[in-house]
Amino acid sequence: MLALVIAAAPAAGASTVGSQRAQAAAVMHRLDQLQTRRDVAAAHEATARAQLAAARAAEATTAVELAASRRSLAAAQSMLAQELVATYKNGGGDPVAYVLAAGSFSDLLSRVDVLRRADSAGSDLITQISGTQRTIQDQEQAQQAAVQQAATAAQEAASARTQLDTAITRARAELANVNAHIQTLLAGERKRRTQLADTHGDGTSSSTGSGGGSQTPSNVFYGDSTWYGPGFAGHRTADGEIFNPNALTCASPWLPFNTQLRVTNLASGLSVQVRVNDRGPFGRGVLDLSAHAAQIVHLSGWQRVRIQILS
Repeated sequence: MLALVIAAAPAAGASTVGSQRAQAAAVMHRLDQLQTRRDVAAAHEATARAQLAAARAAEATTAVELAASRRSLAAAQSMLAQELVATYKNGGGDPVAYVLAAGSFSDLLSRVDVLRRADSAGSDLITQISGTQRTIQDQEQAQQAAVQQAATAAQEAASARTQLDTAITRARAELANVNAHIQTLLAGERKRRTQLADTHGDGTSSSTGSGGGSQTPSNVFYGDSTWYGPGFAGHRTADGEIFNPNALTCASPWLPFNTQLRVTNLASGLSVQVRVNDRGPFGRGVLDLSAHAAQIVHLSGWQRVRIQILS
């Protein structure tokens, strides 16, 4: 009987497609989360790379400054050498002999003062040289540490972003596989329903039993119906028409296009005549009414209907 065939049709593959769609939705949700985390990681990576570039630029500037400091240090070391040489040139290799060689008391005082000033100048130069060396070393170490820290941060940020890119790629591949599976299931369901339309769509069907007799099923059947409307306005239906939610049309999973139906909402008792020009619903139900047709019979959500094939 036609009624029995149609009543069984909506359940075919519905749970499988539904579970696949739920899986696809879960994967898409995970993709959204991964993409958000990836955007944050990419921003952190950009900041870390900018800080690394700034650290390297500062290192280059510091290198120029340290080169000048080293030149000053070399000059100070040369000056110290000259002071020491001049000191010993005046008094030979022995400062005591230099002092005792004074010809008078005033000459003695003068020679002592020369040695004192030479010692003081040398001590100042030594202090300056030592301080400059420490400053150069401290600056070099600090700059190298800053560059290393920035490089490590940039590397860690790049690694985090790369891991998220890999996770996103895997999630997209998973989603593509799920979508492909859904398309395969829907293609099989469409083929099955097309075969139903070819066999039962005109409201008659003949089957040869063991006795060779024939049966003509009823042109009335029952099932769940819903509606679709403004969101699809302007889109093409399955038969190529432009969908108009104000027209008296419907979508059927298997009935041939242009089939005329009388649909009665069992809850309200109201009826409307509609024409099949689209395919749907998939997974559940036997009919999708246009918004206007649903308003006429006071149908909302999913409701039980009586469907009569008129032509």
